Amino acid sequence: MKIHPIIVNNPLQNIFYILEYGEKQALAIDPCDSKLAQECLDANDLQLTRILITHEHYDHYEWVEWLNCSEVYAGKIAAENMPIAVSHVFEDEEIVFEYQNIQIRAIFTPGHAAGHMMFELRESDKVMAIFSGDVLFQWWVGHTRTWSNEDLYNSIQKFQKYDDTVIIYSGHDYLQNNAEFLKKYTPENLKTLENILEEVWESNYFTTLLQERSYNPFVNVAKQEFIRLRNLRNNF
Repeated sequence: MKIHPIIVNNPLQNIFYILEYGEKQALAIDPCDSKLAQECLDANDLQLTRILITHEHYDHYEWVEWLNCSEVYAGKIAAENMPIAVSHVFEDEEIVFEYQNIQIRAIFTPGHAAGHMMFELRESDKVMAIFSGDVLFQWWVGHTRTWSNEDLYNSIQKFQKYDDTVIIYSGHDYLQNNAEFLKKYTPENLKTLENILEEVWESNYFTTLLQERSYNPFVNVAKQEFIRLRNLRNNF
């Protein structure tokens, strides 16, 4: 399966994904710009067969109905809170896509939003990547202005079972803002952060769990400290 990340030049710095499989078929995760999505599909001669939505915030679904695809999948809470047609409502741990040895499985991860789901990408039953939506970012976690610090903390704990090598594909590029926050509130990491920001690598919008376990102050931290940092970040 080939992953096409689409980085959107908008105020929210969204990133969405076109996943290519089979005989020029594709599915999309949170396609938040129909023009860019269609350009990717056309450039690669792909037919869009399915759309997966992580959660009910408008920037993750607002352009779905402009795409020629009637197979739209979302979790129950999200489906009830989006003004779009959802063809399939999935449950926690449901396999929402399967092709040969590839599976995509939904995992309930509330906190940023009440109905948030992330998606595991599995090859031969091994988790290779996670499309984390707005739960986990590079050096950060999602805001909790619309739901719950405690729920988000519990959702982040679900990452503990995955290998260090798992790639995280998130829903936004907030790297620079996250770095500024960490420089202010975790100055002990300043040199490490500066070194990383100076590096140029092709996949700098994406990360691994090893990197997050090493540099993300919201990972591997007690709940009280998580909530303290999260409240600081909500107002940063």
